[in-house]
Amino acid sequence: NSGNQSILVKYGTEEQKRRHLPAILKGEEIWIQLLSEPNGGSDVAGALTSAVRDGDEWVINGQKVWTSGAHIARYGILVARTNPELPKHQGLTYFVIDMDQPGIEVRPIREMTGRSIFNEVFLTDAVVPDENRLDEVGSGWAVALTTLANERTMLGAGSFGSSGGSMAITEPDLS
Repeated sequence: NSGNQSILVKYGTEEQKRRHLPAILKGEEIWIQLLSEPNGGSDVAGALTSAVRDGDEWVINGQKVWTSGAHIARYGILVARTNPELPKHQGLTYFVIDMDQPGIEVRPIREMTGRSIFNEVFLTDAVVPDENRLDEVGSGWAVALTTLANERTMLGAGSFGSSGGSMAITEPDLS
């Protein structure tokens, strides 16, 4: 959760900070990162999950994979493609998405042992209010770089495993 907290501090609006930071700091809300996709592997910039604006909302469609904690998370930070006409490092936007809504299905990825640490998340016409957008439309790559840098710092500091399920295991392609 601390990586998601720092994303909100840097890119969130004052309202987003007031609404979410106290609950994150108290451990009352579990947040996850919805970054990796089955066709993109760890290449976050290759995101195909779409976000199409409909008035004051965004309609999200796509799939995320290797998401730890999705089955218990209240919110996710989501990178989605808002402009498919632009090169892959452009046209991405970051959102805070409510995981407890119609259009979000979480499926466990079972290991040979039967346990399930990671999940696939399917988004079918899930809705995100524009007020839940982090930073400007199209600035998602910059926010993603901050997220990935925070993740690497936390992994390097040995804090993996104490993150409340908010970290991804896959090594991102930062090219």
